[in-house]
Amino acid sequence: MLEYDGQYISFEDKWTVDLKQVNFITLKQNWEDQNYHIKLHIGTKEVRIILNSKQELDELTEHWKKLNDNKNKFR
Repeated sequence: MLEYDGQYISFEDKWTVDLKQVNFITLKQNWEDQNYHIKLHIGTKEVRIILNSKQELDELTEHWKKLNDNKNKFR
């Protein structure tokens, strides 16, 4: 399960990502299992995660948008 701690997202004490360092997010929905396959792009690297619901996806993107409000403007 993903946990948010301010600007950090962590997964089961295995890894942590600073959401302020994420340049952009790409995603795709798997139509067979309805999961969301997410890539957090950080420079030339990426972190791949699978989210089980639209609610989890919305929560992640809202955290990211709040932290990067001055850096990324959505049109």
